[in-house]
Amino acid sequence: MCYTDSFNTPGRIRQELSAGEIFNILDELHEAGCLEITFTGGEPFSRPDFKEIYERASKLGFLLTIFTNGTLIDEETADWLAEYPPQRVEISLHGISAGVFDGVTQISGSFRRCLEAVKLLRERQIPLALKTVGLTANQDEILAVKRYAGSLGEGVEWRFGQYLRDNLAKDGDPFQYQLSEDKLQEIEREDPTLWQAKCDEVEKYKSITGCSPKLYSFHIDACGRLQICSNNRLASYDLRKGSFQEGFYKVLPTFSCPRRAAENHSEILSTSAKE
Repeated sequence: MCYTDSFNTPGRIRQELSAGEIFNILDELHEAGCLEITFTGGEPFSRPDFKEIYERASKLGFLLTIFTNGTLIDEETADWLAEYPPQRVEISLHGISAGVFDGVTQISGSFRRCLEAVKLLRERQIPLALKTVGLTANQDEILAVKRYAGSLGEGVEWRFGQYLRDNLAKDGDPFQYQLSEDKLQEIEREDPTLWQAKCDEVEKYKSITGCSPKLYSFHIDACGRLQICSNNRLASYDLRKGSFQEGFYKVLPTFSCPRRAAENHSEILSTSAKE
């Protein structure tokens, strides 16, 4: 959902990379010395050949992370993940009741299936991160979600996000669902430890509102377009027409990025001051 709203049309779906094309890109990333890959979406497990793609990446030695809503992780899939263990599975946990959770997803039964996925992954000791974004819809369950995550023991991380990203499809206003500062402060008074989560989220938000001045990561969309990051679609390099090496080392550094420009300007001012 986070990255694919603007791709959810029959025409755009037909442009998605084939498994063979993805294998070629994985081989190029391996040759270039890439260390980590995060599979996201949409929902990675909704792709019929995802397991085949994931296994190829695992056998190449990448550290793998999966962003998922968990609803498609059954016992067979959990066993498979235990056989090809990821660095971490990250699941969005929107609330701690079916009413709130299913209200956010608009899918009846999604809460039950999400909790079942958490149970299956915990039984197999697969590292897990549960992520909750503060919304007007779940504002009264945020601390309950935190307590639930804490009850799961070691190997489970909980992350709280208070910021929403703009809608790439530009067909709505996601910020109408964002918590007010007054509500956030009320929640933080109930649980002061959220201050640390807030500080961590601010640091992460700095990196997703723009891109690092040093190019060490990248984003490849479902159609094979190499981009600076998932939040910056202003320019891209088509991996169907050229190599990853050329795209990453020669083309991506030429793309404009407001954050990089600001950081570079600060570095120039700092250097000048020292001189």
